[in-house]
Amino acid sequence: MPKTRTSKNICLHCYGTLDNDRVCLSCRKKADDTPAPPHHLPQRTVLAEKYLIDKALGEGGFGITYLAWDISRGIKVAIKEYFPSGYVNRMPRSNQVIINSKQNQAASNRGLKRFIDEAKVLAKVKNLPGIVSVRDFFSANGTAYIVMEYLDGISLKKYLQRKGGKLPCDDILNILRPVMESLVSVHKLGLIHRDISPDNIIVTKNSEVKLIDFGAAKQSNLDGKSLSIVLKQGFAPEEQYRTHGEQGPWTDIYALGVTIYYAITGTLPPESIQRLYKDTIIRPSEKGAEISPTQESALMKSLAVFARHRYQDVTQMMNGLYGSRRQRAAVTPASSRPVLSVPARESEPAERQITARRTGDATTRPAPMSERRTADELRRTAALQRARTLERTREKAQTGAAEKISEPPRPAPTAQESFVRREREQSAATPIKEQTTERTVTETQSDTPPTTERLKSTTIARERKLTLFERLFGKKKR
Repeated sequence: MPKTRTSKNICLHCYGTLDNDRVCLSCRKKADDTPAPPHHLPQRTVLAEKYLIDKALGEGGFGITYLAWDISRGIKVAIKEYFPSGYVNRMPRSNQVIINSKQNQAASNRGLKRFIDEAKVLAKVKNLPGIVSVRDFFSANGTAYIVMEYLDGISLKKYLQRKGGKLPCDDILNILRPVMESLVSVHKLGLIHRDISPDNIIVTKNSEVKLIDFGAAKQSNLDGKSLSIVLKQGFAPEEQYRTHGEQGPWTDIYALGVTIYYAITGTLPPESIQRLYKDTIIRPSEKGAEISPTQESALMKSLAVFARHRYQDVTQMMNGLYGSRRQRAAVTPASSRPVLSVPARESEPAERQITARRTGDATTRPAPMSERRTADELRRTAALQRARTLERTREKAQTGAAEKISEPPRPAPTAQESFVRREREQSAATPIKEQTTERTVTETQSDTPPTTERLKSTTIARERKLTLFERLFGKKKR
């Protein structure tokens, strides 16, 4: 006659059946009947008539997480029990959870209500790649329980230890990307985790990465209402140290930043509460971390002491950390093909080379030089032409002066010539001045220098002057 399966003879290793010697008939492992600590649920306790408790996986300030079996499905699950440390106790030889003092009753009851409400919200967040899935929740033993998928793996903290204590920034960003993308959806529901750290990130044997332990999770208090002070030292921002600190997505962003900092440097930055007085944080690159300047700038912004200086949502943080790769992923395949940078021939003008490099397309021919001449080039050309004109003018002036010097001296004028010259100067002085002034003004409006203008004006005046003798008798024939 087959043995009836009960909670007492089920193998907690493989869900097989134990024989009379407490050895599994399937896996041949012997049952471990070591008693659990007094504040834990005893081994083989059945919850809600369908979950068989195996052992505790861990405990924190808000509760205890157990490994259990789903009796109806025969699969492993993780069950989180609301058990706020310091506020409640478990009755001896009983599973009932009682509040240890009247002073803690109000706070414990509020926490229990939030635990149930947040479990309902998390149950709606399904199929997120970076968040542990919630399958069930219920109340029992004076407290509440959340049933989640069981993750067979190790924490990110242990994973880093196996990798030598730290990783390049690109590697840790690839690991945390599913977690960050899933947090975007969680934050949109108004929830914040408040307990992100390498201890609460699981790397499974299937290379999945999941964020666990939402026991500290709560609704964002954008109105600044009082909150319980729950934090993990080293990973909590300064607002978590204050009961009226305004907490939101930026609170999880700080913890994510510390997680990345720890993963690439192997050390924690100074606590945020200490950085309020003197910020002595050292940049990861100064510690020898493999991180690009863009990534480091985004990481340091995530680690800002005050919330107003940090990214306000995870999407902004991801744009800073993954910006270049996110943009490359959005490029269409046709335009994302690599472009070979072929150097231009030496005979080509520099401007044609620059245009060819900018276009990056061998089939694109640059426009003619006349069409692409800029205003600066036109101004430079005009200045060059003016300089050349000035140089030619100076050369002509020097040549004319040399000719005047080389002319033979004229003989001394006779008395008649002196008289005629004085008469000519007195009669023609005013018209010649007007003509000279008019011509000088005209020449000044041009681009010719003032020295050349005076030379020209004098020359013109001499050419137009006629002696009285020449006016009366005409030019003298020689």
